[in-house]
Amino acid sequence: MKHRLRLSSIALVALTAVAASVAPVYASPTGTAALLVGALPAPPVGSGPGKLAVVRWPKGAAHVVPFGHADTPGGNSFYVGVNARDDQVFIPSFAGTTDVVNLRTDKLVRQFKSIPGGRLAIVSPDGNLVFVLSGKALAAYSTRDDALRYEIPVGGNALAFNADASHLYVGGNMDLAIADIEPSTGQILRRIPIGHSGDLAWARGQLFSADIQSGVMSTFNPVTNEISSIPTGEVDPDFAYNKIPAATAGFMQLAVGPRQHIVYAAGFSGHILRFSAMRPRYLGEVKVAVGNEGPNKLSGLAVLPHGAEGITTIENRHESVVVDLRTGHVLQRLPGIASNRWVVTR
Repeated sequence: MKHRLRLSSIALVALTAVAASVAPVYASPTGTAALLVGALPAPPVGSGPGKLAVVRWPKGAAHVVPFGHADTPGGNSFYVGVNARDDQVFIPSFAGTTDVVNLRTDKLVRQFKSIPGGRLAIVSPDGNLVFVLSGKALAAYSTRDDALRYEIPVGGNALAFNADASHLYVGGNMDLAIADIEPSTGQILRRIPIGHSGDLAWARGQLFSADIQSGVMSTFNPVTNEISSIPTGEVDPDFAYNKIPAATAGFMQLAVGPRQHIVYAAGFSGHILRFSAMRPRYLGEVKVAVGNEGPNKLSGLAVLPHGAEGITTIENRHESVVVDLRTGHVLQRLPGIASNRWVVTR
């Protein structure tokens, strides 16, 4: 059942993850080439592996690129930002530094100081700004000279732009609302009363927000101010935020198909869940199974350009797999290649 809540605009304002190269063995259907990048998994605080996973699809190899310093806070990143215009990836770290790596050469271009604890980044579609997010703050930097444009006290663990990048949405597992930000100025336009955002995605004019604990997918339509809540079975009754690796279920990364008809969610239960973006509703789930060593806890997820397949990380196996998104059938394995948050660029 889908529960709906209609809010006036006035009310909304007030509520103010060292691997060897792996040669592809699966021939993908004809489609646009893509580059997938993601930091190897790391804990929310402290040190990280200092490695970036890179998958060149469909003809290239999968490999890792070092960044920061391994086994230090400078090697701990969660969500990287890609500037497709300059073929650069911005890798923010818990240490408060951001490495900029050239995706053509895999070489470090530069490093600049960013906000402490900031492990998430997203680049504006025009390539002019990179936003770095920590649990306490959001900062915007120029991609041209790394100058700080602004910093505001809005923290979280999830970021998403709307279609024309006029709004940047910021949510968090521990937050009771999603902040709607004007990207060029940092002005908080409103606070949308959807809490506990594990990840955010934009599709077909709506914002999707996944609650890792409750298994509820929420949607927000900014034109009508309508909020929909879509319950699922992706729930661990004993879930605890301080023991996420031990969870048996819970939403992880969201991904959107190329036509934006379907929003996918990786689940710690070992399933990929599907949601319609045409009319927000749950379309069911497919199981992803590798080996006989127990459940496969899925975390990072990306849809490949042709839309029929995706790449998902199996957290407990420290590898990623190419899967048929309609059946969950594993088409290719990428040992040692893993990320909690994949970013696709072309």
